[in-house]
Amino acid sequence: MEIMSPQTFEDPSTNEELLEDDDDEGFISFDSSKIPTYTVMLEEATREKCKTIIICDGIEATDFAKSHLPLVGSQPIGKLVKKTQLDKSEVEIWGLQYKEPEPSWFFQINDETLLCTCSPTISSEDFSLFTKTVITSFNSTMAVVILTVSAITNYKRDDQATCTEAPLIRTLANSAYNSNGFVKNIRLEQPNILEGVVAGILTVCDIRQIPAVACVAFSSTLDADVVNGFTTFLRSVECTQQLLISPTRRFPARDKCTKTGNLYI
Repeated sequence: MEIMSPQTFEDPSTNEELLEDDDDEGFISFDSSKIPTYTVMLEEATREKCKTIIICDGIEATDFAKSHLPLVGSQPIGKLVKKTQLDKSEVEIWGLQYKEPEPSWFFQINDETLLCTCSPTISSEDFSLFTKTVITSFNSTMAVVILTVSAITNYKRDDQATCTEAPLIRTLANSAYNSNGFVKNIRLEQPNILEGVVAGILTVCDIRQIPAVACVAFSSTLDADVVNGFTTFLRSVECTQQLLISPTRRFPARDKCTKTGNLYI
């Protein structure tokens, strides 16, 4: 039997040799200083005043919020950025394309209400860290409202068949949220589940006893019915029912951009 000796690689930042682990399948292991972190870049006074934060996950939900909610302006007032010590030279060792992760943005709705649009480049490995950073950066007395859009093919009926009628509006609240009639009546049924950022936010809020409720629109597009569904939902939630939601766009439509297969670090 041939015995393979451990391989060594050179760290481009220090020119030091790194020993490959026996079970790492050829990947370089970096020290803990390389672990990414998320940082909220938003004025402390703004965070302290915030009593409600609306979090949008996905392009369609973000498009709705930026186009129909009563934002103070079209420009963000803060951002949530991912920081890592990993540099381009380390990525290029493996022939991968490096691209800076896009930030999540904060917009002002009023003194007590903020909008957070989630970055489209959040990786599944960062869901937990991202959600913890967002929630723990604000007062524990705030309320959290989440908007997201999912493909209609993801909705399942009790008989396991796929539903084809779109759009469908469903809600899911954590134990700290006191659901009213509307939210209860359109509660997300089993066997449907929410994943990713939405699930992470609901979980973190549940642990910290922060009231949180999510609204998911099962649809392939952001059409008038989805806009009406989100509007009805927000008007049924106590902390957002006073918002003046526009039935038409307040700002120009978002420029569509083509996503490539880049690696986001």
